[in-house]
Amino acid sequence: GDVYKRQGINAEYGGFQLYQSDPSGNYGGYKATAIGQGHQRAQGILKTDWKEDLSLEDASKLALKVLSKTMDSTTLSHDKLEFSHLTLNPRGKVQWHLFTPTELDALIKSTELKKDDDE
Repeated sequence: GDVYKRQGINAEYGGFQLYQSDPSGNYGGYKATAIGQGHQRAQGILKTDWKEDLSLEDASKLALKVLSKTMDSTTLSHDKLEFSHLTLNPRGKVQWHLFTPTELDALIKSTELKKDDDE
């Protein structure tokens, strides 16, 4: 059968937390997780490479690494994905930034990832 997973974010308790639930009502909180096609490989990479003290830049590069290993495309580019950041501003308010095509291409170029790179 189909499995439905819903994700949400709670930024009120000391940082961002992902929540994922299934149709039976089971849920869990995560710092890094993946759903959908390729999620097992993605979760393996996240389990190995994700660290509590990652900078926003390093976390962005890790997200692109996961996408490069799990997408049905040989290259990443702004026309194949969207990328955004959620951060807290100095007053503690959530800010969302959707990368422009130019910003995303620059981030992709800075990671120098290819689909067949070693993990």
